[in-house]
Amino acid sequence: MNFDREDKRVRSKIDQELLRLGAPTGRLGYVQMAMTLELIMQEEQVTSTTRVLYPKVAERCNTKPARIERNVREEIKAIWNFGNQKRLDRLFINRGKYPPGNKEFLYTIARYLQQNS
Repeated sequence: MNFDREDKRVRSKIDQELLRLGAPTGRLGYVQMAMTLELIMQEEQVTSTTRVLYPKVAERCNTKPARIERNVREEIKAIWNFGNQKRLDRLFINRGKYPPGNKEFLYTIARYLQQNS
């Protein structure tokens, strides 16, 4: 029972942070990004997004890993270009014009959430 509560608490933290960042919630990428962040936060160490994480999320969503990667990338692009710029500046030091890669973005958000829980 505690495990379920912990899962809900983690998912709630992820949703709160994505909303603070200005993530568009009406897209598949939002749900898929949240699922990927959940998996990252469960891992002890950095794992391959392409070979490990995306296939797990794809299986849950009944789709292909390449579609998960694309949807997450598009969600990151939307957040980077139209989201909460002050919050992004705080999380990504020396933030450039172009968004970071999927792995860098996802792990930065996951580590921030883990450190601030």
